Amino acid sequence: MDKSSQDLLVIFIAIAAISMLMQAGFTVAMFIGALKARKKVMALVDDVRLHAMPVIISSRELIQDLAPKIKTITENLTATSTTLRAKAEQISTVVGDVTNKAHAQASRVDGMVKSTLDHLTLAVQALEHGVAAPVRQVNGIINGLRAGVDVMRKKTSGNHLDPEDDLFV
Repeated sequence: MDKSSQDLLVIFIAIAAISMLMQAGFTVAMFIGALKARKKVMALVDDVRLHAMPVIISSRELIQDLAPKIKTITENLTATSTTLRAKAEQISTVVGDVTNKAHAQASRVDGMVKSTLDHLTLAVQALEHGVAAPVRQVNGIINGLRAGVDVMRKKTSGNHLDPEDDLFV
């Protein structure tokens, strides 16, 4: 090998060695940065454990306490809803029955009132016929007697007749 090749080889080896040293330096720097980040993360994790864990534990206990109560409330609401639905159907049935009975009674009362008014009309007509006819007859008899009495009075008092008296039939 000649001298220029050797010089080039030494330069190449020197550049390779410097590159390796720089790479090793970067790796050590990254390792040191990772150690610092690890320390910060561990401090943060310890802080979270210190402050968040009691909250998580109390939340878990609260959820465990509330789960059966929520289940009971849900079951009660379901039972209440079923009962209310059944009662609403019963009330609807009762209201429908009462309405039907009220309609029937209203029709019955309407028939009774109509029948009473018809009978009352017949009774009034019968009374009118039963009372008015005899009253007319009695009135006619009284008028006849009055006319007869007038005629008799005039005959006894004299023969001076009024022209109006002749108009009596």
